[in-house]
Amino acid sequence: MQQTILILGGYGFLGTNVMKYVDAYLADRYRFIVFDKFDRHMGGVELQCVKKTYAGDFSDKALLEQIFRENKIDIVLHSLSTTVPVDSSNARFDVESNLLPTLDILNLMIKYHVQDIVYLSSGGAIYGINNLQSSISNLQSTGFREDADVFPVSSYGVVKLAIEKYIMQYAQLYGLHPLILRLSNPYGPYHYSMKQGVINIAITKALQGERFEIWGDGNGKKDYFYVEDYATILFRLLELGEKAMGKVINVASGQLLSVNEITTAIQDRIPSFQISHSDAQKLDASHFELDANRLHALLPDFQFTSLDDGLEKTFAWTKQICSN
Repeated sequence: MQQTILILGGYGFLGTNVMKYVDAYLADRYRFIVFDKFDRHMGGVELQCVKKTYAGDFSDKALLEQIFRENKIDIVLHSLSTTVPVDSSNARFDVESNLLPTLDILNLMIKYHVQDIVYLSSGGAIYGINNLQSSISNLQSTGFREDADVFPVSSYGVVKLAIEKYIMQYAQLYGLHPLILRLSNPYGPYHYSMKQGVINIAITKALQGERFEIWGDGNGKKDYFYVEDYATILFRLLELGEKAMGKVINVASGQLLSVNEITTAIQDRIPSFQISHSDAQKLDASHFELDANRLHALLPDFQFTSLDDGLEKTFAWTKQICSN
């Protein structure tokens, strides 16, 4: 029997990869109702698992209720954000366009008897820069655990954390079944943004003969993983049911890379690729590492895609896009 997933922000980078994964491997298990600001995929990607699309503003309460009223929804997959950390400077806008509509979604779930919700949070934005500097002695080289103290420094991170807390509160009060995934840095196909996503942006600029700007010295390291791994992890966790639901889980590969290492790997493929440096951004965590032991305890046999394979696949997709 097919389950219906309402995917918020379905035509974005993560949403597209989730639905392409379902088309390829789980077409008999899931179908999607998409909510997005666009009424179709702007990259022209064909998605067989999409049964209906609702286009509009996330703060449109009447439209959100229409979606729940017209469809029997089994799972809400919340992968929508109206901001990114680098331009998260308007706290009121963050609250009004992200937090308040999410509360509307939670209330609609209660009203229409939808229990399961997956929320995509952010590892880097949640744990914060100050936390990393003040707690370095406690990391023991495994990175931040899900139960670590958190000190987000951007409005984006503060709102992400607030949404996590409200989801867990609703779980306690109303019996929702939440799964919160704190992602590190995914990269791969169907990534069109030039605001965030270092690997994708650098590859695009290299293929287009443009210079890539590095903030700071480029030596700080972060965790990166190939985006299809996220889709695989998501559905494997959903299959675990109660073993996974109710948890906050870091999704991280353990593949720590500096921006300098990334640009060197790209220059190995495109020697003409040029870089420059500018001052570090105060809201950007130059280094962070996540502890993924909770994930591996639930999925002990899961293997992340290697960096070489992930880069090759990302280069192939980006070349196709740049040539169109």
